[in-house]
Amino acid sequence: MCVRSKTRARSVRSVGGYVTGTTGAVNLLFSEAEGRVPVPVTGVPEGTQALSVPVRRDGANRAPRNRRRLLDITEADLVAVAAQPAYRPPQHLGVRDLIWVLTVGRRSWATVVARFGAQSMDVALALVRCGGVVLRCDVDDDLEIVGPQRWYLSHSWALQAEELLQDLRGQRDPDEVRGELLALMEGVGELGRERELLIRCQTGSPLRVPAGTATATEAWSAYEAALRAASYWWPRHRAGQRMTAKALAGMALGGSKMWRPARQAAFENLVAISFDRALDEADVDIRVRGPLSWRIGPVAADASVANPWVALPAGALRLVGEVEYGAHGVFLVENSDTFERVCAMADITSQWLCIWGHGYVANQLVSLLQWLRPARLAIWGDLDADGIAIVDDLSRRLGRSVHAVGMDVELWRAGPYRQQKPGMYSKARALAARMAAEGPVDLRALAAVIAESGESVEQEPLHEKVLPDLDALLGRVPADG
Repeated sequence: MCVRSKTRARSVRSVGGYVTGTTGAVNLLFSEAEGRVPVPVTGVPEGTQALSVPVRRDGANRAPRNRRRLLDITEADLVAVAAQPAYRPPQHLGVRDLIWVLTVGRRSWATVVARFGAQSMDVALALVRCGGVVLRCDVDDDLEIVGPQRWYLSHSWALQAEELLQDLRGQRDPDEVRGELLALMEGVGELGRERELLIRCQTGSPLRVPAGTATATEAWSAYEAALRAASYWWPRHRAGQRMTAKALAGMALGGSKMWRPARQAAFENLVAISFDRALDEADVDIRVRGPLSWRIGPVAADASVANPWVALPAGALRLVGEVEYGAHGVFLVENSDTFERVCAMADITSQWLCIWGHGYVANQLVSLLQWLRPARLAIWGDLDADGIAIVDDLSRRLGRSVHAVGMDVELWRAGPYRQQKPGMYSKARALAARMAAEGPVDLRALAAVIAESGESVEQEPLHEKVLPDLDALLGRVPADG
């Protein structure tokens, strides 16, 4: 790579086709791939390829072109040219340097040089080749790469950064950790295959999830939690003993509140039983308003006349008593203030069973929705990464579409944006990036714009914009999921 002063690049004709999800071996989000094409520049280091840097025009990412529709290249992104594992850092990069790389999603080249000095280019290219970063470079008038501007964490590394940093900062002896897990699994026949996979790990190697694990995760923390929990759970399950989720977490994970969605999913995959069937959880009350009544003997609760709502036990509701349900569909509302505003709208509650979702939906409420099997299922949440992830999580757990209302790009762009702690923005960007790639199709455009900044717009400031049109919005929700 030649490093010299930058001058204006000339226009060139495109080579190759537009990127559609992947370029070379680097997995790109739809929002990242849009507007990128391979560019014919020189000075591209071995093991990398150069892509155009998209420009924003008419609300979409587009390849940089002049008025004659020729590519107008003044900068390019270097990415890996060969297929890469989700996370395999350069062997020569130490733990402290890896922590530095993973802590911030974007680094200016001056910052990189201040850290690595004369080794900066070698380090940067090693990270590009292993799929860790995307290196943005200037291009001169002769279409030659002339020097880096900055780097960005790749999509894969950005999504794993939080988990990887936890492992790196709390660096434990890998052999001791594996030995502890092997001891826990000894004698648990159902975990024999997992134990064999772990035994095959090379002595002294870093903590990496073995290929072929039933946990179906690449995150060590989720894998380890699943093994620990299953080692306690299987003997008790065979003996016919029921455990609560909190009790198992307290015994196996070091605290009753240590379950996380990724850990739950890994545990479910490992034991091949859904989380709410494998473990008991205390029944939770759900706030409802709409066409539903529940009767146990002489006692009745009528959600259609409650003011403003009635709290019903989600588990008992589907297991005991008589339920009458005649709603047009179910409408979940994420936040309590917004839920109460909706409960006061007779035109909504006369047709829809309105339920307070309370963030990520509890297992008991998921089971209730599976039992009710509403013809239509709608949801209104915050316009942020978690709001989209809540829709995605519920849709996956129910195995059906969940239709979002009041959650579009125009509303998000209008704000106002919620003030967040500095560290929250990078987490939001990473989650939104994942949602833009694999989340609900109708919300991917919203996820893509959130992935650029991590900004959040809550429901409450949008009441005046959404509530007047809510009846019409719900009227467009299709039947049968």
